[in-house]
Amino acid sequence: MADLLIRHLKKKGDEHSALSMLVNQWGFDEKLIPKALQTVSNLFPHYSRHDESHSKQILVNIERLLGENINLLSATDTWLLLEAAYWHDIGMVVPQVDIREAAKDPAFKNYLATIAHTPHHELQRFAQFFGTNDISTCFGGADSPMEAVEKLRELMAEWFRRKHADRADAIVQAPWVTVGISSPRTELIPARLFRLLGKICQMHGAPFRELSAPGGLAFRETGLAQDDCHPRFVACLLRMGDLLDLDDNRFCPVMQRIAGEDRPSITKAHEDKHSSIRHLRIDRERIEINAECETIDGYLETFKWFDWLKQEIQDQMANWQDIVPSRELGLLPTLGPINVKLSGELQILQEGQRPQFSVDGAKAFELLKGTNLYSNQFAYVREILQNAIDATLIRLWISDQEEGDLTCWDNPASAIEILGKKTISVELREQEQLLSSKSGTTTWILSVSDKGTGISIEDLGYMLKIGASQKNEKRQEIIRSMPEWMKPSGAFGIGLQSVFMISKAISIKSKSIFSNETIEVVMHSPTADKEGLVTVKSKPNKVSQDYGTVVEVEFELETYASRWSLPWARDRSIAAEFAFALDPILDNSFPYEAGRISDQIIEFSNEAPLKIDALLTTLEKGVFPLTGTNEALQPQSKRWNYVIVQDQMLGVNYYPRLGGRVGRGAKFFYRGQPFEHKGYSLPHVDIEINLLSGKAGSWLSASRDKIAVGVEENLDKLIRAALAKQVEIDLREGTFGDEVSPIFSLFIEAMAIDYGNPWSELAELTDSKWLDLKVGKKDLRALFSRDSWTVGAVDSSSVASEQRCDLVLADDPGDLTLWVVLGHWAKKRRNTVKIVSSKELLDKNQEFGEKNTSSLLSYEDYLGSRKKFDLFYILAKKAQVPYTEAALSARLAALLEEMHSNRRFTLLMHPMLKSWEKLELKNDVSIRARSIFPHFGKNGGEILLPYFFTSVSLVSHVTAKVNVTKLDEICEYVCPRLRNKLDLSDVKQLYLSLIEFIDVKVMANSEFAEEWREARSS
Repeated sequence: MADLLIRHLKKKGDEHSALSMLVNQWGFDEKLIPKALQTVSNLFPHYSRHDESHSKQILVNIERLLGENINLLSATDTWLLLEAAYWHDIGMVVPQVDIREAAKDPAFKNYLATIAHTPHHELQRFAQFFGTNDISTCFGGADSPMEAVEKLRELMAEWFRRKHADRADAIVQAPWVTVGISSPRTELIPARLFRLLGKICQMHGAPFRELSAPGGLAFRETGLAQDDCHPRFVACLLRMGDLLDLDDNRFCPVMQRIAGEDRPSITKAHEDKHSSIRHLRIDRERIEINAECETIDGYLETFKWFDWLKQEIQDQMANWQDIVPSRELGLLPTLGPINVKLSGELQILQEGQRPQFSVDGAKAFELLKGTNLYSNQFAYVREILQNAIDATLIRLWISDQEEGDLTCWDNPASAIEILGKKTISVELREQEQLLSSKSGTTTWILSVSDKGTGISIEDLGYMLKIGASQKNEKRQEIIRSMPEWMKPSGAFGIGLQSVFMISKAISIKSKSIFSNETIEVVMHSPTADKEGLVTVKSKPNKVSQDYGTVVEVEFELETYASRWSLPWARDRSIAAEFAFALDPILDNSFPYEAGRISDQIIEFSNEAPLKIDALLTTLEKGVFPLTGTNEALQPQSKRWNYVIVQDQMLGVNYYPRLGGRVGRGAKFFYRGQPFEHKGYSLPHVDIEINLLSGKAGSWLSASRDKIAVGVEENLDKLIRAALAKQVEIDLREGTFGDEVSPIFSLFIEAMAIDYGNPWSELAELTDSKWLDLKVGKKDLRALFSRDSWTVGAVDSSSVASEQRCDLVLADDPGDLTLWVVLGHWAKKRRNTVKIVSSKELLDKNQEFGEKNTSSLLSYEDYLGSRKKFDLFYILAKKAQVPYTEAALSARLAALLEEMHSNRRFTLLMHPMLKSWEKLELKNDVSIRARSIFPHFGKNGGEILLPYFFTSVSLVSHVTAKVNVTKLDEICEYVCPRLRNKLDLSDVKQLYLSLIEFIDVKVMANSEFAEEWREARSS
């Protein structure tokens, strides 16, 4: 109990009647405030005690620091100390209404976003989902209702912890209105003193410099009656008393049980910090502390706390004459040994630092160079230009966000007028060469100038740490308020490192819109002789100078290029123009590489969201304007259709066309700049996608020219969702005319086969217009009106000469037209499809009649060609078996030729398989096996074949093997998945007889007997 301070206040109150008001006020608050502090544990059960025991200990610590000098305190100072010790944490008393209001605060949304973007934060996943409107998703970051409650409490606790010092100021001035404390507020004590008390409480959580800064605390102020008070002195004592409350009884065991074993790791670190105290001395002469922690996190938290204490004492002692009311009060105690160590076997490598892997900057940069992180040698061009674009977009948002209605910021197209206000200026210029130079190179300077936000000293500090700009909270708060498509693409500083691949230094001149500072900066390469040195000069602030940045990079290029290439056809590139105009005798210079850099600038500007004015200035060739199309900035531009799916914005542009999946039919951009996504294609469509959401690192490699590893699946799903949304719009609006509509319909049908809904639903809206297509001279709609007709499914090499059927389609999973035709035919109840082999079509006695065979191979040629594996489909309006025995043998033999290893297959039920119908799988079963006849889909029951197809590499070739060595395991696997229950022994017997049937009856009697026999021999 702080008896000494209380006794001193009462003594002073007895000496002067006016001062007794302070004693009376304290008498009320001493009883009222502790009741309120008891509720702190409602929101903060995982915290150390912030109740009356904490307040009392602060006062005891202050009494120890002052000793007998307590008698020198004025009554008002004493009253302020007592009240501040009790009120300073009152901001942690949080009524329900304050929690509700916090959720509406824009700053709270920024707080959520900060946590959501902080890797490894314990609340990161919860914050990513949490919202105040959508109850169905806001708790998606928790695995159970109980966890959701705990995470929400921790989230709100951290928010109010950060605010509690400011809240204490407000509560002290209006305790009844804010939290319901009936602490008297009368004219007997001036409201000015309560405002002073609130400010003192607020300062316990502020940086030390704010105590004496303008708007801080006064050195001396009039107290009550003839008393003076010293707010700065009181605040300093409060801060010291608070920091020194670190003994091992700070945590309440009951509250630890209430918080549970899953309480946050930072809580456990603080628990270890307090329980680690082994020696504690606090008196007028000396402060000494020894601690022995059991955990590394506890050690680090204790070390950090001790550092704060040391810094606080140092700051107060350095400014003591501006703090202490009288020299008679003396100095602060001397700081003795303050030590922390780890107990047991745990060791620390460097004092106060977490033992962990770190990367040496220069070595890391050398490693990046060696691993071709920036695979595009011109990556630096794109990075410098992108940084200029990002800064300018932020500037436009700051200055114009109130302009017009909100819809003008929906997408780049709606904001064309605003985007047209700013231009990026670029110049690539050749420098005069010294006469003495015989290096064979010429100096060039790339200059990029923007009218963006500029760079402040504070911004520069973040820039110099790669990726740290994400921690620049002031800037990030602005960025979070921007439309998604306008947000910067990444962390400024990462891509900028690519400049050091070609230059030893980067020069920057900038004026910041935030701080109004004008600076000149030179950044040297980490691997050059100046080892990453950065020089910063502060320049006079000229009113006429606009905000923005100029970046200049100096580098060497060959004066006369030693290597170059010519395009197949003359193009409009600058590099090609130089190459075509070259005279190897008369030309003294051949700036081919400068031409290639210029072409990169043009390519960037083609899809940039802002206009880029660029020039190439050469000494001998003249000046060349580097003009991009800037198509997206043209009025009435239809370059992109902007679609929002899964909270992501994409620009979508597509055009249906006949043909299978061709990789070059897909182009990808991230915020207008191309990147590589190899192998992606969709059937019957050319597509362009422009990703306008997310950081570059979410989608792309560090060089930003390729898709990042591990994001292909998510990106592909996003693209299909965006494409489906745009297709729905185009169907509704009738975007494509009669000529394209059939192809459009085929594209949607093919997507439905590959991906199901929503494409299946969209296909229903096309009214099967693909039937109006002609394949060669064949009219699809006319064919569908027949009672019987034949479709050939052959590889592309056979299509041109195949005349044995009514319609020939490529058997290509990338085309899917065959799937569309067969699926549409089978939709009608009476319609059936039968698969037959190529050999069966050679027999003129087949039931479907003879076709024109003028171009058929001879039978001998047929046996030696891949045509023997081709399958044909008889479409009829009558009952048919799904496939013939010959078709089955041909298909099994074809699988031997495909040379894919480790596969299993299912087989569609057939009358000839009646003896094995008990092996039929459940309809809803999902297994990793493909159908022997994939074109049928799942139009009937299936059997899992017992064969395991694999490829074996021999010395001279690769051969296929088909074995049943794991039959027992297959039987165990199949048993629980059968349509009807069957004993394991019966399953095995059925499989043995099925193997005999296929090996002896189907394959041994076929033209593929020898190949099958060889594959089956192990």
